[in-house]
Amino acid sequence: MNDGIERGAEALDKLASASPKKKQRKNLRVVPASGSFNADGRRVIRHAGGKLSEIVYQVGQALAEHCDNLFSYTGRVVCVHVAAETTSRGVRRPGGALVVHTVAPPYLTVLATRAAIHERFDARTESFKPCDCPFRVAVAYLDQGIWPELPELSGFVEAPLITAEGRIIDRPGYDEPTGLFFCGGEIPGYTTPPAKPTRAAAAHALDTLLDLFAEFPYVTRNDLAATLAGIITALVRRILPAAPLIAITAPTSATGKTLLGETFAGICTGRRASVLSLDSDDTESEKRLVGMLLAGDIVILIDNVERGLNSVLLCQATTQTSVRVRPLGASGMVSIPTHAFICATGNNLQIRRDLKRRTVLIRLDAGQERPEQRTFKHDHLKTVFAKRGSLIRAALTVPLAYLAAGAPEIPNLQAFGGFELWNKLVRRPLVWLGLPDPLKGSETLRESDPDLEGMRSLLGAWAEVFADKPTTAAEVTAAGMSSAMSSEHRNPALYDALQLVCAEKVHPRRLGYWLRSHRDKIVDGMQLKQDARDEHTKAARWKVSKCG
Repeated sequence: MNDGIERGAEALDKLASASPKKKQRKNLRVVPASGSFNADGRRVIRHAGGKLSEIVYQVGQALAEHCDNLFSYTGRVVCVHVAAETTSRGVRRPGGALVVHTVAPPYLTVLATRAAIHERFDARTESFKPCDCPFRVAVAYLDQGIWPELPELSGFVEAPLITAEGRIIDRPGYDEPTGLFFCGGEIPGYTTPPAKPTRAAAAHALDTLLDLFAEFPYVTRNDLAATLAGIITALVRRILPAAPLIAITAPTSATGKTLLGETFAGICTGRRASVLSLDSDDTESEKRLVGMLLAGDIVILIDNVERGLNSVLLCQATTQTSVRVRPLGASGMVSIPTHAFICATGNNLQIRRDLKRRTVLIRLDAGQERPEQRTFKHDHLKTVFAKRGSLIRAALTVPLAYLAAGAPEIPNLQAFGGFELWNKLVRRPLVWLGLPDPLKGSETLRESDPDLEGMRSLLGAWAEVFADKPTTAAEVTAAGMSSAMSSEHRNPALYDALQLVCAEKVHPRRLGYWLRSHRDKIVDGMQLKQDARDEHTKAARWKVSKCG
């Protein structure tokens, strides 16, 4: 067993031993026909024919009373499990990583046998004798589909965090208001921050965080602000209904992209990140992401992205509290939380389409041909693990101070629609303390987006050739491609634009699809509008109108 697994198992063991004895829940009821308590206060369940319903109920009460690590979660009974180091199907987890584990009937049989004294009538002695919980009872319990006696799990955490109201969660165990299970043990160097720190205390905490990144080659201070936003986001992600993707880009390898992603994981979990590698097949990549969301990974690092990043599931994971998916090997759909902190890295990383609006960009540039030859004063990750406790305290102090000050509005700071709580707990506190807007660097995503470039080129060339005359896709294609068949190149700009938006396979049908997907969009004061259909061909007609 490696160190990571030992640390994870030790944390869960300490949690089990430190957890106070559970109070009897208000909705418990006594069913004398099949359950009672012995002199030591242990529940006694007697198994007899015709009593299955009552027995299953008693098993549920016993599990709720004695199992601190057993929950109802996304239509399953689960526990938090310490995983071994694994690399499978494009997902790599470090040893000691905690994941949500579905409880199957054999294991529930063991848990139920531990939680109560089970007895069966022995006809030979005409008395009740001890027995294990029958397997059929475990199956019946799990097949109920609802388990009101078990705590409803929303997720687990391994580091202290704060709620939207500023309440600090840093005690091991289940937090009923949020549904979060804090699995962490004692974190060296961590002390609970004041509930209402001053602005001066927050500024001091900010300096603690800034010192950690002194050797990273940020392009501008905006990127440093985005990094600090990433730290706070990682810590509070479980209580945020929506949070942007953190994307780290650099011109070359060995600039520190992955190291920065590992830093977020190190502070948040105390270990390296769980890493997802994208497949060339988008469907396979989304299956991998679904698996990690089902497992409840706190941090998901999508490392070394080599193509444009654009995923419907990623868009949903950043803006929705849950998504409905079909787990691998299952026939039905389940709703799973999306509150994982997701970070992506890549050389000249390109974020496409709707994901651009959901991304905080961090840009690194060492300004060297061989950045791997640089030398550093400290082992960065070693420092992160050594100072983890103080870094967590510092990161939480920043939003706590902002909330204590009344969460003042920030002049000239534009809204970030759909991410209101992230704005309140992450973005605005940093700007309040004098840092640049963490979203400032993300503005370059829009300008460098190939789709936007294609739209700008086509609409501009279209307006020059057709003005505001309604035109079919076939007519636009014919006008543009006539340049390719003539040495005069009558419409070279239109030809180039068609090559760009149609991926060099210009065809009226392909262009028509592109036009439908960009209908009513505006760029540079030009809007693509659909007009009445052609009377003869019945094909859709389009025009570019000036607006604004």
